[in-house]
Amino acid sequence: MTTASELADAYWQYRKQTNHFAGLMRGDLTYLERWTDLSAAGTLAAVARYEAFAAEARSLVTDNLTDEVLAATVAASATSDALTYAAQAELLGPNMQMGVVSWLLPGLTVQPLVTADHGDRYLAKIEAFPKFVAQLIDRLREGSVSGRVPLARHAADTAARLTALLAARDEPFAQQAAPLEFDSSDAVAWKRDLARLIESHLKPALQLLVEELINTTVPAGRPDDRPGLVHLTGGIELYRRLVKAHTTLDVTPEHVHAVGLEQVARLEAEYAQLAGPLLGVMDIDEIYERLRTDDSLHHHDAGSIIADALRAFEKAKAAMGGWFGTLPKADCLASATEVGALAYYRTPSEDGTQPGHFFFNTSEPTMWATFQVAAIAYHEGIPGHHLQLALGMENDRVHLLHRHLYLPGFGEGWGLYTERLADEMGLYEDDWERVGMLFADSLRACRLVVDTGMHALGWTRQQAIDYMVDHSPMAVYEIEQEIDRYIGAPGQATSYMMGRLEIDSIRADTKQRLGERFDIKAFHDAVLSNGTVPLPVLKTIVTARLP
Repeated sequence: MTTASELADAYWQYRKQTNHFAGLMRGDLTYLERWTDLSAAGTLAAVARYEAFAAEARSLVTDNLTDEVLAATVAASATSDALTYAAQAELLGPNMQMGVVSWLLPGLTVQPLVTADHGDRYLAKIEAFPKFVAQLIDRLREGSVSGRVPLARHAADTAARLTALLAARDEPFAQQAAPLEFDSSDAVAWKRDLARLIESHLKPALQLLVEELINTTVPAGRPDDRPGLVHLTGGIELYRRLVKAHTTLDVTPEHVHAVGLEQVARLEAEYAQLAGPLLGVMDIDEIYERLRTDDSLHHHDAGSIIADALRAFEKAKAAMGGWFGTLPKADCLASATEVGALAYYRTPSEDGTQPGHFFFNTSEPTMWATFQVAAIAYHEGIPGHHLQLALGMENDRVHLLHRHLYLPGFGEGWGLYTERLADEMGLYEDDWERVGMLFADSLRACRLVVDTGMHALGWTRQQAIDYMVDHSPMAVYEIEQEIDRYIGAPGQATSYMMGRLEIDSIRADTKQRLGERFDIKAFHDAVLSNGTVPLPVLKTIVTARLP
């Protein structure tokens, strides 16, 4: 009989082979030269294999908590993999926020190449890129015939962005550094080979993708009034499964929608209490409008953003020992960048040579509100993703799956939990930074409403935008970007707030059960003690560790 550990080993190895980008973002170069197999046959095979892993994990008989948790983790992750893998090409690929454009530059430019072998395999990766694009084009064509298509605007936006990148003078695709072991002459030669392959292989393939998007996908694409999965055959059932997979909770879209409405209403009362006196207004619409449009409340240069982020990081580093009994060995750095998402975290390398890293995008400083930086820094870095992911990676007592896996219900739930925890820790400088905490909460609460609204209730794209304009202080442009992200990655956006609320609930139950014996450091250590896990077994873990 297969053990939980043997099943997890097999699943992890298969996942590393098929989900190449996740490995690259961890700095794992095992399959550096590979691209995801997007062919119809490759996709069907991967989906079937992932479903088989999930079924075997669910049927596994375990006799101890360690194996029970590991089997549940395999089942949750493999289920999510099967669902997302099936639609990533024709639905996710053309999405500006979550598709090819969003990961191509980070994936091609930040790899920790060290050896000559790394250099050769990276060049082989660029040389293989046309095959990957050809598979993507085939899937887009199939989708155009079957009706499984993205929004027309998303395909058009992606084509326009790729066209701009292809015309850029700074050669954005050639920014990868040469392997560290190369001397200066070898590095120059390697960079020359890279530039040649970009011109002969990568750029022509991207140009073919642009033409396919414009000529086939855009004409067949869905209009803005049909953005959700509910408009596709079998879409509503797929969405129900995606919500459960991303949150790892047994919840329905209708329940999630209702929770979102409740959270939005609660936050509006907090805005009136906290932001109202700062602004001198009490009407919630006026509060949102002032926070959204007041130019004095937005950054205008990268330097001030960097200063805010570094200050927040230093405060968090100094305070975390009072709230966590176990601290990561790896340091966490904070650096400005001009590519990628507004903010993101990169895990430390497994061999300890690279620290964790919080990146914040300063390419357009006015995107950042002056009160916003601290909450994001605490979420992405300390005490958020860095403690969660670095501690998991360093924990050699648990399976590699727990150490390296990402389940958004747990991962993003923890990140959002720590934004409120930062207030308990005394990290926010003043009430303005607490408004930034509310700002971040608004985004995650609104996500519950608009994601379910579009994909389950049939909302139009404009309805979703209007809801977030009416119920958050976010700029309209940011809201539009967010909505387009949710359209391309159904269900993922529900994981943040649903995960946070579940962790809050586990903490409240534990505190009530332990009474005066409750210790916040012990609780946090228990939550992070097993690395990444599905939320339904997290309470079991905490109870076992804090009897």
